[in-house]
Amino acid sequence: MASTNSYFRSIVTSHVEAHPKLAYAILATLAISVAHYAVTSALYGKVAHSKSLQKTPPVVPHFLPFIGNVPWQFAWSPIEFFKSSYYAFLQHPVRIRLFTKELYIIQGRENVVAHLAQTSTSNTMFNASFLRQTCAMSSYAVERLGSETEETPKYFERKYLAAAPLYAWSSSVIHRYLAGRSALRLSQRFENNLRGRIEGHQALAVPEGVVLNNFLDFFIDDVTAALLDAMCGNGLLERNPAFTGAFWTFCENFPTFMKQIPRFLAPQAYNAREEVLAAVANWQTWASENFDANTTPLDEDGDDPFWGSKFFRERFSTFVFDMGFDARDMASMELGFLFGASSNVTVNTYWCAIDVFKDQVLLKDIRKEVQACKTEDKGDLRFDISKLIQQPLLQAVFAESLRLRCHNMFIRKTTEAINILEWVIPKDRFVIAWSTPGHMDSKVWSDTNDIHPVDTFWPGRFLKYTDKSKFAQFSLTKREGSWLPFGSGANLCPGRHFAKIHCILTLAMMVERFDCEILAEPKDLKIDLSKFGMGVLGPSGKVAARLRRREKKTE
Repeated sequence: MASTNSYFRSIVTSHVEAHPKLAYAILATLAISVAHYAVTSALYGKVAHSKSLQKTPPVVPHFLPFIGNVPWQFAWSPIEFFKSSYYAFLQHPVRIRLFTKELYIIQGRENVVAHLAQTSTSNTMFNASFLRQTCAMSSYAVERLGSETEETPKYFERKYLAAAPLYAWSSSVIHRYLAGRSALRLSQRFENNLRGRIEGHQALAVPEGVVLNNFLDFFIDDVTAALLDAMCGNGLLERNPAFTGAFWTFCENFPTFMKQIPRFLAPQAYNAREEVLAAVANWQTWASENFDANTTPLDEDGDDPFWGSKFFRERFSTFVFDMGFDARDMASMELGFLFGASSNVTVNTYWCAIDVFKDQVLLKDIRKEVQACKTEDKGDLRFDISKLIQQPLLQAVFAESLRLRCHNMFIRKTTEAINILEWVIPKDRFVIAWSTPGHMDSKVWSDTNDIHPVDTFWPGRFLKYTDKSKFAQFSLTKREGSWLPFGSGANLCPGRHFAKIHCILTLAMMVERFDCEILAEPKDLKIDLSKFGMGVLGPSGKVAARLRRREKKTE
């Protein structure tokens, strides 16, 4: 052993003697790094423990002065990073430095809620990037949408966050479309469309049913199609029969576009985008040419058979005819809307179906809730929707799937100095909050015995028993800021109510009509992390399933 140690010492000594400058440089770098860490650590502790009510979030201690904080674990295991890394235990805002950039990270449930309640922060940067990089909108159109000098078509008092005028106006229109009577009519059309597709599904025609090599195909070909017809009328899909497949390829490649991966590395993604853009433009041109304000019949809500919803008709008229936007750019805008309205809710509904069908006890209980909500015509797939979406277990399945698989990044830019409780963030700074720390917080979501770990599916997290009732009640009490699939405060998603109806109604129809065998092992039901921070994470691969007519004698 002594001879071995002597051997290695001789090697080290010889290298140092041969390259003394390199050795001194390494030692100097180490000394600087240690000193830098000591200084940043001392400053961090001073600010973090200060009792001041007006303090700037401290810089997270780091060794490398010109590189900053490099959270390597985030690159390959982002969920585990937020569960077990240094950042997972922080309960106050911090700053991190990455080369020349400085980001403010909001940590702690109360701070996240306060951040998302801000109305003086702007998400224009994300909107512009999404429209330009994902939806292929022209730079000219993106600049017009983000311009502070553009005038809105209609005056409205409430601005959506600190957005530019056209972004603010467009957002208010979307909020109106997905709320109130308009949302009710959308839900009714979706219900009728989905009922027709399920009743006519090939799995009901043969006793043995059908095997779907990819269970997600059912949700693309039937559920998403029912939603698109509900929003756009029949024109979009009738004129473009292959739309849903190309549209889903486009949706799945959202990270590809946002990360600006070159076309030669992802030709299928870019080809799909061109196909769906052309399809949307084709539908809008056809609808515009055929709609006549004097002769086209309108229903009581102003919807027509060409545009489907007056929402699309009026937006097209305003942006193209009144404001002079190019029709191709309008197709990009509406493609972005269709993506936002269908991508996340489709994937979450898919996961809910898998969770329910692979657990026979849960399936039996879900079917009891669904049966209790059927209308008098019990031979049909008709439900009291208002009653259905209030069922505790159905709500719990919906909420638990989102907690487990929806991981959002909320990034904003301050347009003025803001206060987040006792923390001050200056003007023109980028501020980020994540849903993941709250969604994966075992102190909030796991029981004392940890029988149901936070990274497993268990809808019981959302069910509470009270002295007044022997039945479980759905509850989000004391989870404010820890369940954020739709944001919070000023950032609340306008489509959250319809998303709940979409998911629960689809699940109800499926458990009523189908028996479904999930042909996959637990290890095959992994999520795809490439979309982390961008919404509901999809499956990492194909999951096969056998779908057949339900045998009611088993209940």
